[in-house]
Amino acid sequence: MMRALVFLVLGPMLIATVALALAQAISPPPYDFERLVAVLLFLFTALVAAPACWLDAYLARSFAIPLRAPLIAAAGAVLAPSLASGFAWMQFGSFWLPSAFLSCFAIGGAVCAGTCSLLANDYGSRETAAGAKDLLRN
Repeated sequence: MMRALVFLVLGPMLIATVALALAQAISPPPYDFERLVAVLLFLFTALVAAPACWLDAYLARSFAIPLRAPLIAAAGAVLAPSLASGFAWMQFGSFWLPSAFLSCFAIGGAVCAGTCSLLANDYGSRETAAGAKDLLRN
């Protein structure tokens, strides 16, 4: 339950808050535009975080966090541009998006999924810390 809460609520809220803070630091946008961007970022990152949550829960049984977090971040980096391309194709009828635009989505998806994976890990478990030789759990 905590993993789903982190991936579907806390992660998207964190990304939207950081993006709005950066936008305020650069130049204050209009108030209505801020709210629109926050809602869109929350919804889009929730769409990226949902499959990443499922994958993280599946991999949590067999991989320790030093191996699992980069894998989940890589999955987020693949999911975000794919969803952006699919959304552009559905809305505008074109499948082509600039690579610089897609790389921004890839970076955002990787940061969101990787951060959520780190936050959702059960650090209080009674298992011993994973060393270099035992990153794969048996």
